[in-house]
Amino acid sequence: MALGREAQSVLESLEKRRTGRRYGLASAARRFDVRLASPSLGVRGFCDAVLDVPAGPAAPRRVFPVEVKRTEGGASPHHLVQLAGYALLLEEQEQLPEGTVDRGFLVLLPAGRVVPADLGPSPRAAFLQSVADIRAMIAEERFPPPTKFRGFCPQCEYVRFCGDVL
Repeated sequence: MALGREAQSVLESLEKRRTGRRYGLASAARRFDVRLASPSLGVRGFCDAVLDVPAGPAAPRRVFPVEVKRTEGGASPHHLVQLAGYALLLEEQEQLPEGTVDRGFLVLLPAGRVVPADLGPSPRAAFLQSVADIRAMIAEERFPPPTKFRGFCPQCEYVRFCGDVL
């Protein structure tokens, strides 16, 4: 996580000088480290960036969550679930109609590649299911099953909680 935060900090300083063209949104303003909270879902988080496109004469205001990931392996399904969660939180916090935040972006480092992400019903349902699963684990006082991909464990920020699987 520390490497990711450091990389995000460098990217943030570069992003302040760039246009939104790499996202296909030339008129987007950027907000960084956006604190999000949903009282109705009981969830909160920090989105790396939010692109904000003001309403125009024939178009409503649009917002797009952006998440920076340090990975060599490309975008993963769990990245999409995280972005979908941010979409739900943005809609509630910014009082936008449900389904308005239908797209987000992943910035994959070190390549700096921007990957657009569809945040429709399927990833939103996956996010809500993940929240329900986590609440069930807490209520039942149980850990999730170990990952099938143990090669990631030494770099994981949670290794101290499930170190017995290594």
